[in-house]
Amino acid sequence: MLDKSIEYKSIIMRLDNNGFAAIEPELPEGFSFRFFTPADVKHWSRIETSVLEFDSESIAESFFETSYLPFVNKLRERCLFVLNAEGMPVATSSAWYADSELGYQACLNWVAVCPEYQGKGIGKAVTIKALQVFNFLEPGRPVWLHTQTWSHVAVRMYHSLGFNMVRSGRLANMNSRSGGFKIYENENAEAVQVLKAVMDEGYIAELLKTAV
Repeated sequence: MLDKSIEYKSIIMRLDNNGFAAIEPELPEGFSFRFFTPADVKHWSRIETSVLEFDSESIAESFFETSYLPFVNKLRERCLFVLNAEGMPVATSSAWYADSELGYQACLNWVAVCPEYQGKGIGKAVTIKALQVFNFLEPGRPVWLHTQTWSHVAVRMYHSLGFNMVRSGRLANMNSRSGGFKIYENENAEAVQVLKAVMDEGYIAELLKTAV
């Protein structure tokens, strides 16, 4: 769930050493992974709206249909879901990419877990599963991600998996809400100042120490 009680600042992170090829992500008993199917447009929209990424499921669905559905063959190998014991998708992530003026960047996108399933390790598991996809499709490449101060809980999770804040790099998103590709400027220095309201000094020091 996004924490919109603090100021929004963009955060760019990067994983340089993807060591998750052989590590099996742990899901709660009865939960399982699967890749995208055409019926998942509505599930993706429901999940992302539940964490406040979109104002409504219809807006999310329209965005997905315009930005991602044209690449359905890539979705089938890059877009992941976690299913609960009843087979309902409750979390998602995408091992996506961007090819722009910045060059080719492997990009972790749209990690989200329905609020009622948060706190069970599902977000970590679906992220690790996406990192395994990167190991298969993009071996040896660093993995980038764009997040924000509103996702400070997720920032902790990403950092625990080896992602570090980037001091000066920029990141492209080839499937943005504007309909074209978007270049995210680096606001990490400003983001750190905002994060001081929700993270203790020791953790902020660790983020700065490990920044690349």
